[in-house]
Amino acid sequence: MKPIILGMGCVCSLGGNPAQIAKNLFSLNADASFPTDRFSSSYFNQYPVFQAPKDLLLKKQKDESYSFLFLRTAMAQAFENAGLNPDDLKTVRAGVCIGTTVDVSFNCFDFYKSWKQNKNLSLEPLNKYIGYSTAKKVIENLNLSNAFAQTVVTACASGTDAIGIAGQWIENGLCDVAICGGCDELNLIPYTGFIKLMIASRQPCKPFDKNRNGINLGEAAGVFIMTSEKFARQRNLKSIGTLLGYGNGADAYHATSPEPNGRGLSKALLSAMNEAALTSRDIAFINAHATGTKDNDAAEAKVFNSLLSGVPVCATKGLTGHTLGAAGAVEACLSLICLNEGKIPKTKNFQTPDETLGLCPVDKETLTDKTKAAISTSLAFGGCNAAIILKGCQQAADE
Repeated sequence: MKPIILGMGCVCSLGGNPAQIAKNLFSLNADASFPTDRFSSSYFNQYPVFQAPKDLLLKKQKDESYSFLFLRTAMAQAFENAGLNPDDLKTVRAGVCIGTTVDVSFNCFDFYKSWKQNKNLSLEPLNKYIGYSTAKKVIENLNLSNAFAQTVVTACASGTDAIGIAGQWIENGLCDVAICGGCDELNLIPYTGFIKLMIASRQPCKPFDKNRNGINLGEAAGVFIMTSEKFARQRNLKSIGTLLGYGNGADAYHATSPEPNGRGLSKALLSAMNEAALTSRDIAFINAHATGTKDNDAAEAKVFNSLLSGVPVCATKGLTGHTLGAAGAVEACLSLICLNEGKIPKTKNFQTPDETLGLCPVDKETLTDKTKAAISTSLAFGGCNAAIILKGCQQAADE
């Protein structure tokens, strides 16, 4: 039986909870800003980013990262949405699977600065960095001593992979309930790194547009609480959706560039569709990774035209930015919102079709078939590619 989604939580530039996010998603109400109050770089030009709500940023505790702040906020929402609390998981087999990049890779600035300035060379910050695990911190935060944990770091596919792996745990009977998703924050290293790679845009990003010229970064967290159908039925818990399929395809083409023909993405998509036992006729829409870079959008377009011709494509990074390890989880949440609302949003900033792609994303708010499923895709550095297939609560109730 397929994993049931009991609860969802999400924070991003669109809002501090799923209700706000749904409202702003369809009204296209999110804009990039400049992170001068968070960090500054030596670059003369500033590059816009999508920041989390300011009132949320003020709630960061002394010994936590912004990434974990976003994650614990989204987890609390997901528990409430599911009709559960963390104590309910202490007597069941629970698993935690969280995708991230910044939270486990770039959180040792104090040590770097001290070492560079030859000041206070205490190894405590470095030891904390080496031993840090986002998923383990979730277990500690929720006091789930019997749960097991995995932190997934597959670059920008991390959030999608975390949801897919957690689904496999449930499907194979390894746990009864899984907390899964992704989180990441704005950080100086990826901010300057994408500028150096010459794929950051000084204008709002334009997924699939002929004049697209790069990404805007963002920060966010997205969380699902998933369980088996048996567990949900025994406790009379209501479903908000189902994870039908997951696929992963590594092509190892290049450290940062996607394989031009989308070989790894094709493998991930076919695997997910085979697991879900679906064809393109069963898919309501695709929520594409769609970073707004020349190469990523071209590779995705090739794969969609080949495997999913005629299926509507939406692209939401013009509203959230690229949230790195959180991207797949946030886009899974947005996809589930769209399925349950029965509509997909206009692709913000898309203006001019690119005739070389043979694909145009939806250019106006569009009604979608609630009885069908949705695909969310992720492409990442190192040739990591992942895809998940979701369905909404109406379908789950009908079965």
